[in-house]
Amino acid sequence: MILVDTSVLIAQLRTGDPQLLAHFKTHGAVICGVTRAEVLYGVRTPADRARFIAALNALPQVPILDGLWDQAGLNLATLRAAGLPVPLADAVIATLAIDLDIELWARDQHYLLIQKAIPALRLFSEPP
Repeated sequence: MILVDTSVLIAQLRTGDPQLLAHFKTHGAVICGVTRAEVLYGVRTPADRARFIAALNALPQVPILDGLWDQAGLNLATLRAAGLPVPLADAVIATLAIDLDIELWARDQHYLLIQKAIPALRLFSEPP
């Protein structure tokens, strides 16, 4: 199982790349509510809305349990102390991946910064 970040999911939605979709299936891709909200934030037309919701519904969604929020806040404090301010959403997604002990698949450079300060974050190496 791998946690898919918004950056990868949007790439698949924009391009329709069947190889990305195949990797989702092969690696047991899951999303979380933060990713779902970020994707839906990008809706511009009714057609996009229907397509995005269908794509989101095709992936299992893992819950963000109440106990995770404290750890996300502590991780944000660690990142700030390291001089690495990152968006709340990225910190929550990274914290969830760490908590679930799974890799995070992202194309967003914030996660490389997060991993430098919080080495427990494991990033998925995207296949060619």
